[in-house]
Amino acid sequence: MTETVRARWRRVRGKCGRAGGLLLAFALVGLTMACSREPSKKALHARAMSPAAESRRAEEERKMRALIARLAAVPGLEHVLTHFTDSCTRPYNGSIFENNRSPHVLRCDMQAVAYFGVQGDIADVLRRIRAADIAAWGPQDSAGRDVPHAAGTVTYALDYLRRHGRHPDGRTMPAPTLKAPGLQLDWDSPDTPLPHRVNEPTPCPTIDLGEIHQRCTTHPESPTSLTAARTRYGTILSLNLGGWGSSASEYFTVPRGK
Repeated sequence: MTETVRARWRRVRGKCGRAGGLLLAFALVGLTMACSREPSKKALHARAMSPAAESRRAEEERKMRALIARLAAVPGLEHVLTHFTDSCTRPYNGSIFENNRSPHVLRCDMQAVAYFGVQGDIADVLRRIRAADIAAWGPQDSAGRDVPHAAGTVTYALDYLRRHGRHPDGRTMPAPTLKAPGLQLDWDSPDTPLPHRVNEPTPCPTIDLGEIHQRCTTHPESPTSLTAARTRYGTILSLNLGGWGSSASEYFTVPRGK
């Protein structure tokens, strides 16, 4: 009797194993078919370099350079260098177990970081940046005034500098930065409770990282290092362009099936 039960159990296990193997095989076949429907890298590169993509690319770079030029015109700031990155990649679609398929087969993004030497008091320069009306930095009320005590505004940054980074009760204030959609301003503040130094730009990659399109440039081509610029000016300020709220984020996409 015992042997009969064991024999039946072995047969059941064998059938389950074969069924599981078939299910796995079907899943792999489905995955292979789905992957085979993805456009080739050559086809996507052609779309990334199409007249439509090049037009959008040129427009976003023009807008970025115009903003950088406006900031460079603020008294007390001198342009040191600008680092541009522009790439087109396949969006992440998740694993075979995730239902996270992107509606696009290609997305292109552009980012830039411009670095400036600060001449004189950073507080005076921040006031001039606000007066230049380059962007609405941080939360604003209906009259266009900084929301009181709101981080990301010039008012908060000046308050932070005036209080040396501490609330009246001695608590540390959050570090200041100026923010607007697609823009962020940071600067050296080594003598505050939350020390910060603007980092050197990330070097351009020297190898192919597998992107459909990759462009990385630095202007001027042989710039002064930030260390040398900091020695000359004392304080470095950086303007980050791109990312959330920016038209440069996904400035060109190719919808799935197009």
